[in-house]
Amino acid sequence: MLVQVTIENFLSFKEETTFSMVGVSSDQHHADHIAVGAAGKGRSLLPISAIYGANAAGKSNLIKAIDFAKDLIVEGTRSGQTIPVSPFKLGDYSKKPSKFEFIFTYIGNLYSYGFKLNTTQILEEWLYITPSGKKREVPCFERVTSEKKETKVEYGSTLKGRSEKRKQFLDFIAQGTRPNQLFLTEAIERNVQTVKPVVDWFRKVLTIIPAEATYRGLELGILSSKEFTNFLSDFLRFAGTGIDSIGAEEVDLDFDYHFPGMPENMREELLQEITEAGEDSVVMMESPLRKRYLLMKVAQSNFSLIQLRTQHRHENGQLVDFSMEEESEGTQRLINLIPALFLIQEKPEKVILLDELDRRLHPLLSRRFIEVALSCRKPSSQSQLIFTTHDTNLLDLDLLRRDEIWFVEKNQQGASHLYSLAEFKIQSDIKIEKGYLNGRFGAIPFFGDIRSLGWLDCETEPSKKTDSKNEKA
Repeated sequence: MLVQVTIENFLSFKEETTFSMVGVSSDQHHADHIAVGAAGKGRSLLPISAIYGANAAGKSNLIKAIDFAKDLIVEGTRSGQTIPVSPFKLGDYSKKPSKFEFIFTYIGNLYSYGFKLNTTQILEEWLYITPSGKKREVPCFERVTSEKKETKVEYGSTLKGRSEKRKQFLDFIAQGTRPNQLFLTEAIERNVQTVKPVVDWFRKVLTIIPAEATYRGLELGILSSKEFTNFLSDFLRFAGTGIDSIGAEEVDLDFDYHFPGMPENMREELLQEITEAGEDSVVMMESPLRKRYLLMKVAQSNFSLIQLRTQHRHENGQLVDFSMEEESEGTQRLINLIPALFLIQEKPEKVILLDELDRRLHPLLSRRFIEVALSCRKPSSQSQLIFTTHDTNLLDLDLLRRDEIWFVEKNQQGASHLYSLAEFKIQSDIKIEKGYLNGRFGAIPFFGDIRSLGWLDCETEPSKKTDSKNEKA
């Protein structure tokens, strides 16, 4: 589970800013939400968090920052490649380092991993572990890269053990770690098992869903899992979309029939991409009209096309097939979001960051989505859902705890900062939605006087009448 993430000098986050999933002990509301002792004795972690803020306040930038760090850890960099870090632009911060630090639990241990970097090198990197059942944090490694781009790594006993041969092997890895590469990434490529849980958490547990994302595993999930298909169909019926069921069909690929008019060179490139992906691997492509195709190589020279199909009930009672493109954009968005609920229910641990939950969804449907996310968790679940939204319908203490509601606000210098509703002293019966819209908690847009735009012709009439009266006087 995610305990907290700290960001500094990245996109709109100028100063060090921390987002936390630690429950506030003074808040006894919705006690069933918290995972008691999940991050150590006396520390309770939350299963859900909503992040509010005006447009361009920095909500999506928080998601982007976490996504950047994940990609750097999991994918690494190429030799000579510039690190695509984006420091705060509204000031002289381009030469200052950016910082990322994650504290999380995984397989019983508590990990603290972070790094400082600029566009050319990793300046500092560290990993500390608090083993299960222990109170004391122990260092795994600390890395520093000098201005001359020389990398030095100090190892804790958990990493190097007592073997001199082990230390020599780690020194070999450190010497081979490029200035623009994380030591963590290099170590896992060299099969250092001690750090594998850390990389596994970023690769397998941390899941980012951007605002316009489509779920790539949708078709294959439907083809391979009856439970997944039933979960999708049940929620779509529950949501009143008119869809009775959803499925996927696999047919032999016929380019002339399925892609008439596709240029020969594009066809060859696509076939090469599918072939290189290997047998039973899939390649997804999307047309300019957002029509989605999933292509798969099933044999030496045979290819399949997999397409989603929804079914609606005809007035005579029979089921009628619809393509995804015939469904509304809101329904398509919902179909791509429902798998997140299935992961929360089925996986022992998932940390899902969802940008713009309410995009194309009715406010009542957004609320139902959150209610299901909370109710479908198993008692032993270590999964979390963190989402950004503008939907004030969810600002309800009957639904969420105070410490599960966060705000992002920009100051006059254009820098974002985060804070929780738990920082405010409020009465238990207060209407959070009304207070938020009235500006009590900040993180809302502040408008100027619309008359200053000069768009309203009617605004000139009163002055004319006034002038006329003055003339008569």
